[in-house]
Amino acid sequence: MPSDLSKHLLAKLSASFDRCVAERASIEVGLSGGLDSVVLLHLLKRLSNEKQFELSAVHVHHGLQQAADGWPEFCSEVCQDLKVPFRVEYVQADIGKIGVEAGARKARYQVFMGGTADFVALAHHQDDQVETFMLSALRGSGIRGLSAMPELRALDEVHWLWRPLLGVTRRELMAYAQLHDLKYVDDPSNSDESLLRNWLRNTGLPAWRERLPFLDHHIMASIKTLQEELAVLDEVSEQDKRAIYHAGFFDCSVWRKLAAARQSRQLLFMVKENNIGIPTQASLNDFRRVLNECGSGSAEWCLPEGKIYAYQNRLFCVGDDWLDDCFWLNKQCLSENKAGNLRAVLEAANFKLCRHLYGLREDVLGQVGGVRAVNTDDVVELTVGHKKVRKLLQECKIPPFVRPYWPVITNKEDRCIAVANLWINPSYACLNGVFPYFEKFSCFVLEPK
Repeated sequence: MPSDLSKHLLAKLSASFDRCVAERASIEVGLSGGLDSVVLLHLLKRLSNEKQFELSAVHVHHGLQQAADGWPEFCSEVCQDLKVPFRVEYVQADIGKIGVEAGARKARYQVFMGGTADFVALAHHQDDQVETFMLSALRGSGIRGLSAMPELRALDEVHWLWRPLLGVTRRELMAYAQLHDLKYVDDPSNSDESLLRNWLRNTGLPAWRERLPFLDHHIMASIKTLQEELAVLDEVSEQDKRAIYHAGFFDCSVWRKLAAARQSRQLLFMVKENNIGIPTQASLNDFRRVLNECGSGSAEWCLPEGKIYAYQNRLFCVGDDWLDDCFWLNKQCLSENKAGNLRAVLEAANFKLCRHLYGLREDVLGQVGGVRAVNTDDVVELTVGHKKVRKLLQECKIPPFVRPYWPVITNKEDRCIAVANLWINPSYACLNGVFPYFEKFSCFVLEPK
């Protein structure tokens, strides 16, 4: 009976809520205006009568097709009818490197992470889950890809992504929409079978289902098993990670004791955590081989949006933009602060001025000074004699890829009077003085003086 369908879907949603959502949480529905998200919003509105949570919705307009221009207004009307708070966000997806689908998803997730709700509810259903599994299989994915979409996962430190309809079929959602006379929009791009997912949905899977009536059931069973096995692998990987980072950094000597597959997983975790792009399997294998062979020497792994360096049995990961906030490398900023007193220049460059047993005198900070990258002529004073700054950087085991950018503090004659994080020239120092410290570079000091 029709009412049985409503009870069935509401019960499934309620069970997922109890598994995944904290009491008195706030939930924001990702509302595209299509069948799936409209039904999810309607179900959550009904569930809010018996569960205590705040409900809202967001529509992300990507501007990728003209047909979508009217969808924000449609979504607004849906939310007005249901008395649900609503916002619309206009984004421009970066599709250059990663393609339309991935670029649009990345833009949506940025919007979700900018919201105030604890949970973002997405309307992916069982048919989507089967498609995701098949796409992953056709692309040669490993266990993580074949595990398809999880019911709940962390989006960042404060937001969760919740998919409560993964056990509900599209046919059930369609029947529910008809039962409650729900209006929704159709995305014309869904009929474009040049996209593999659309071909699977419209042609491939229907043909396979005719031959294999229990196809979806068997795939969902496989996904459940794979997700359970993935959870075990993740637990083992977390133990490996704790061992590798036992001293607060990626210890290559510990990493080398792992089996090859576990080594690869740790490298991939580092890449993912730092958001520097997806490596090819060939480049992953090559770097793993080099890292096993280089000992305490240097190695470099170039990725789409950054690099990983090996030095002194440690790994360092930097994005392509890692030097963007290094004021002393920006000639315009340097010229603007040329006449400023040293304290003002350092504070403008985001240096911490920490009290230290041996630091710069206050009168030095009040004089004209600056900060710039080290050059070959820079020297530091010793109790007796001098030493090249570049020699000091070597002795402190600063990784070679960082050394050319290391900041030195200068007087009005542009002579080095201190090396950030490392050294103060005695003639400019006093007890309980001020030590210029650039926090971002602290991880690169392997042997402080």
